[in-house]
Amino acid sequence: MSRVGQFLGKLFAPQAGKNEAVLRAYGKLPFYAEYRRLEVAPGTPTTFSQWMDAGRLAWARSVPAKAAGSICASRLLIRLPQTREVVVASVWDSRDSLGRVFPFAFFVVCPPEALGDDPFQCWVAASLIHGTFERFQRELAVLARGGNFYRHYQKRSVVLRPDDLAQRTKRLRYDAGTIAADEWFKVALSNVDAGEWFSGLLRRAQRWKSQPGSVSELALSVPLARGISSEAQALLWLSWVAELIRKAGKSAWLVAPAERDLGRAALHIVVRDLLPNDFQLLTTDAGNYGYVENLAQVPQAESAPADSSPAESSAPDSSADTPPTGPLLEWLTEHAP
Repeated sequence: MSRVGQFLGKLFAPQAGKNEAVLRAYGKLPFYAEYRRLEVAPGTPTTFSQWMDAGRLAWARSVPAKAAGSICASRLLIRLPQTREVVVASVWDSRDSLGRVFPFAFFVVCPPEALGDDPFQCWVAASLIHGTFERFQRELAVLARGGNFYRHYQKRSVVLRPDDLAQRTKRLRYDAGTIAADEWFKVALSNVDAGEWFSGLLRRAQRWKSQPGSVSELALSVPLARGISSEAQALLWLSWVAELIRKAGKSAWLVAPAERDLGRAALHIVVRDLLPNDFQLLTTDAGNYGYVENLAQVPQAESAPADSSPAESSAPDSSADTPPTGPLLEWLTEHAP
């Protein structure tokens, strides 16, 4: 973002209290002819709205018109290229008056440190903000019967970081630690051989460790199990790759399903810069997206490079031949990349 854009963003930014951010919104709603643009100021808010527009267009062009799906209720914690702030957003499927698919989003913009002291606290704080957005979204039903969108939502602010964030993060870590590996796998990947899948997961971890330069381009699509908190599962998988990402001097952005919408059943953890095409991760066509590594699929065994050392070319731990039955987090921690 240019210095001029940063200056204009600050100049026109509405005021919010300490530890709060102004509520923003962007998108189409079927009961209004024009786009709703709530506090879409110059800078990061405008960049996010432009990413949604470009992403929707890229998605529409990437799938046949007759096969186009819909936009899933999604929770985002992202950083756009060349911006210092993060965007916390909830995005839903919406339509215009002709029934064409458009996204609608409530979002806030803030420095990453405003959410927490580490990636786990940031995710917990973001999840609470997502819950607030989902309450705001339910209020749209009132406006569908007649009402002024801006009068209803303008000058609202959103708390960024609860006072008990450390305790909430500790509780979610505990919840993540109670997820049994065999039960999780049975629900998330019932049509895949467990031994092959966990062995494949180790091969991936080994590859990332042996190729640290590739971490900056990492993009993962992780299966989720219905009936288990998506917030806890997100923290679980973020824990698995957090140290790898930290060592690379990077941070990850996340796209998760809304807690009540696990039909899509995938979490996306991405380190590389956000692309317009990444909008497809918010849709029912996410499973066909080619710019992420899909962990639901078992990777092929890879040959060791000719110049690799014995340690680098050794096979994964044979313990993966027997699928874990204890806590999944414990196994992932032991086999972290």
